Amino acid sequence: MDALERTNLMLAKILDMAMTNGVSHWSLTFEDLDLGEEFETHFYPCIEWLEAEGLIRVGTYSKSLGGFAKGGVRNISLSARGMAVLGQNVEINGAKEPISTAVKKVSAGGVNYHSIGDAIGGVLGGFFKSLGSG
Repeated sequence: MDALERTNLMLAKILDMAMTNGVSHWSLTFEDLDLGEEFETHFYPCIEWLEAEGLIRVGTYSKSLGGFAKGGVRNISLSARGMAVLGQNVEINGAKEPISTAVKKVSAGGVNYHSIGDAIGGVLGGFFKSLGSG
């Protein structure tokens, strides 16, 4: 598995947990994602990317010494944009489905890891394009 595939799987797992927990007080650590240590370097960058893209909100970061993924984040929630993106339909492997379904499938290891990155990237690109033409 290359770095992009690890990134996409990490994104899917984080989004899947955010969908599961909804808007509530919850915390996320690397250990919660049940991934191998080769994914540690992707943990905080993926959370930060999702937050910077406006898909999630993070209350606090609690990074600690001792490794790339030590500590955790608290009070993560999907943003309105995140909910809208996850509700969008996207074509993956010839079939249309909501991105939320693709996230669950990728998180469970059921589809190609590139699918979630392509799906999220395509929908975000469409949002940004529509904002620019409005």
